[in-house]
Amino acid sequence: MRPLKLKLQAFGPFAGSEVIDFTKLGVNPLFLINGPTGAGKSSILDAICFALYGQTTGAERDGAQMRCDHADMKVLTEVSLVFSLGEKRYLIRRVPQQERAKSRGEGTTTQNPEAQLRELDGTEDGRLLVSKSVSDATAQVKDLMGLDVEQFRQVMVLPQGKFRELLMADSREREKIFGQLFQTNIYRRIEERLKTQAAGIKHAVEGHHNEIKGILQTAEVSSEQEVSAAVETLKPVLVTALAAKQAADKKHQTTIREKDKALALQKRFDELANKREALTAAHAIAPTIAQKTMRLTQAVQAQKIQHHFESQRSQENQLKQLKQQIAVTKDEWVQIDEAHKIAVGESLRAKSALEGIDELKTQRTDLQRYEGLLSQLLEVEAQLQTRKMAATSSRQRCEVKQRDHQVLVAEREANQHAVNTLSTALEPLPAHQVALESLTQKFKLRQELETLRSAAAAISLNVRAAQTALDQQTDEFEQARLNANQTELLWHSGQAALLAKELQMGEPCPVCGSGEHPNPAALQLGDELVTKEQVDVARNLQQQASNRVTACKDEFDRVNNLKTANTTEGQQLKASIAGYADQSVDEMAEALTVIQGEVKQLQLKQIELQQRNRRAVEIQKTLASDLELLLTLETTAKNDSDSLIQISTQVEQSQQQIPQSYRQEDHLNKTLKALAERIETTIQTATSAEQILLQKRSMLDKIDSTMAALSKQFEDSQMQADRALEAWMRALQASDFIDEGTFQSALVKDSEQTTLQGDIERYNSEVTSIEAVIEQITSELHEHTTPDMDALDNALTSAGELLAQAGTAWQKYSERNSLLVSVQQKLQKAHEKNEALEKQYAVIGTLSEVANGQTGDKISLNRFVLSVLLDDVLIQASHRLHIMSKSRYRLVRKEDRAKGNKASGLELEVEDGNTGKTRAVATLSGGESFMAALSLALGLSDVVQSYAGGIRLDALFIDEGFGSLDTESLDAAIRVLIDLQQSGRMIGVISHVSELKEQMALRVDVKSGPSGSNISVQAA
Repeated sequence: MRPLKLKLQAFGPFAGSEVIDFTKLGVNPLFLINGPTGAGKSSILDAICFALYGQTTGAERDGAQMRCDHADMKVLTEVSLVFSLGEKRYLIRRVPQQERAKSRGEGTTTQNPEAQLRELDGTEDGRLLVSKSVSDATAQVKDLMGLDVEQFRQVMVLPQGKFRELLMADSREREKIFGQLFQTNIYRRIEERLKTQAAGIKHAVEGHHNEIKGILQTAEVSSEQEVSAAVETLKPVLVTALAAKQAADKKHQTTIREKDKALALQKRFDELANKREALTAAHAIAPTIAQKTMRLTQAVQAQKIQHHFESQRSQENQLKQLKQQIAVTKDEWVQIDEAHKIAVGESLRAKSALEGIDELKTQRTDLQRYEGLLSQLLEVEAQLQTRKMAATSSRQRCEVKQRDHQVLVAEREANQHAVNTLSTALEPLPAHQVALESLTQKFKLRQELETLRSAAAAISLNVRAAQTALDQQTDEFEQARLNANQTELLWHSGQAALLAKELQMGEPCPVCGSGEHPNPAALQLGDELVTKEQVDVARNLQQQASNRVTACKDEFDRVNNLKTANTTEGQQLKASIAGYADQSVDEMAEALTVIQGEVKQLQLKQIELQQRNRRAVEIQKTLASDLELLLTLETTAKNDSDSLIQISTQVEQSQQQIPQSYRQEDHLNKTLKALAERIETTIQTATSAEQILLQKRSMLDKIDSTMAALSKQFEDSQMQADRALEAWMRALQASDFIDEGTFQSALVKDSEQTTLQGDIERYNSEVTSIEAVIEQITSELHEHTTPDMDALDNALTSAGELLAQAGTAWQKYSERNSLLVSVQQKLQKAHEKNEALEKQYAVIGTLSEVANGQTGDKISLNRFVLSVLLDDVLIQASHRLHIMSKSRYRLVRKEDRAKGNKASGLELEVEDGNTGKTRAVATLSGGESFMAALSLALGLSDVVQSYAGGIRLDALFIDEGFGSLDTESLDAAIRVLIDLQQSGRMIGVISHVSELKEQMALRVDVKSGPSGSNISVQAA
């Protein structure tokens, strides 16, 4: 997280609205938050923390207590922060609970807390993530940052008096912080998953033990041995009970078969009795069947002559229908003949009226000619009216254009006077523009000079840091050189001693050539022989130290050259802006603003002059155009007057050709319309009368033809009816029927005949079937008697009781045996499953104990991973602490196990280079604790960034603590912060130490006053 812009309003000591634009401090700035005690330096950190989490850095005050006492009741206390996370930017705004003035009326009202969070995605308002909820905003920030408020205070903001908290935290607290920072929750989940699985397996094992007890209880035994003994004891008893059950079952089946035979025999005796009763009932309805037989015979005879009877009836009915149709047709003929006579009279009258239609058409032709003349007259009168209006309009346009021409002439004279005035006023403009360009160039050079002066402080710090590093590396090189020389000297001495061991008296020395060896070299007691490899190592260390000295010398030359270049460039700029070098940027800006205003005013007059000149050209063009238009309008007006006279003469001539009575268009149209309707009516009447006459004549011819056809059809039908009556009478006399009434009584429908025939056939078939069955059953039962069913029922009951007793006894022993066998099988499965669980627990349980820190040094998997990460942090932290403490202190992790059940593995100790021993961090002094806490925070920031676990620690704020350092330690701390800043971090320091103010050109100054504090940013 990197803050970009902070806005405070009525917050802390700030009564109004204050804005800190961190981007003005440059990229990855190292800056000082400076101001007197109580001015509100720490309130800036409180505002950042409050904007993100709704809490202050020290947690002593809540948001409602941060309202400024000097603020107006109408001003709302609020904090907004624009910050970046990677490539994304966000805006968060918070308003704490407070009393504010009512929007209407007097008094105050309670303002509830609220918060808004937006992602600034390039749109006008950004994407709204949280609209009002305070808790939702805090949760969102926590998810984005990957830190809660406590962790934020410990790794990104080191509040006043809070330096020792992260340093002094125990293993459990540090585990929580590091777990969140490095996202090691996966190891915690592994621990919990293994613990849950192990507990589940253990619970399952205990459950199976209880299951075995439950299985034994179902068999009412206390051990598995009792189950086996009971099974063996029950085997012979079960065999005996089964044999008794099988014998009883056999006897019971025999008795059932005997009863079934008796039931079948009894059923045949009962069936014989039923059939005899059915035969008696059939004989009782024999007379009814005889009557149905007689009726069926008569119906068959009547059906044979029925067609003669129906033919005679049909011919008689047809003859009656023809008589009725002839009577109706005669009535229609009378009506049509009367209508025909009327149509003849109407046709004669219509022809008479049609003879006078030619005279009406002649009248219509005359009226149509008058209509054309009247139309022409109206058109000419309309043209006359249009010409009158055009002539009037032309005269009016001439008058208007003459007035416009006079106005433009007056405007041309006034515009020329203004042009002359502006030309005189613009004479100083070139001189002012030259002065403005010169002053603008010098102002830019003055700003560059100010930038160089601001950079000079940072360059001076870099020069001192480079000089210190060069001195240190020079001392290290000198030490390495002396050590290498000493090592090589010892090696040479050792080689000489080895060579002296081989010398023999009288033999020449390989070094001096002498045969005498009065004082040969020898190793001193306790000296170790130095090897050539040790010499090479010492020389390599010397060369490495020499390389570091060269690098430091290069760096010192580079920053010193920068300082020289900065000084030279500053002197050149001073010479370039002679006369302004001692004048402040604000004073030069004010003078530049004045001359810019004067030039701007002259430029505005110049623009006005250009507009006046353009207007003069436009007026001249318009005047010339207006003169041409005026001549055209006068010509048009004269032409309109001549046309008006000609059209008036034409109107008078047209009026003389039309009679006075037809000069009104409505009257002429009505007369012409009435005449046309009269002609049309006469023609339509004649046509309609002729059509009606033809229609009536056609109808009369058609009815005459119909009467002739009906008469012929009646004669034919009469002859057919006579022949049908004669045939029917012959058939009736030849039959057994006395008369027509007897014949009709014998008639029966086909469906009824079918019913009678079926009844007769079913009766005969049923009687025959019953007699056959009686004969068969009688033949079967002639050697049998009726069985004694009561005796058989008693025998079957006795056999059933005996079978039930034997079955109950066998069932009892069988169920007991099945229960015991089932228990044995369940016990076997339970033992197999329990064995598998115990094998599984041997693996999972062991892993769970190891992962959850229940064995050995009591260090869990998560804490083990964090201890490795902590070692990385301590390497980085110790490097900085070693520099700040002048090579005395290093931070190390305590590896001894804590006493009791207290969590261990993440405690810290400090290694003291002066004593060569480690001791608790609590033994450090105030200044030493500050250096150790600062080193730990910086090391943690480095490692978190390198592991890139989704958490970005791009900024660090330090509130006080530098006052407890001596001068050398302060310089060392500043060098560390500069190195960190150059690696891509924003570092903000709150301090009263005057040396920091001198060394840091970038500052956020907080000034206090009687009505509240205010903030200003001093950028390079």
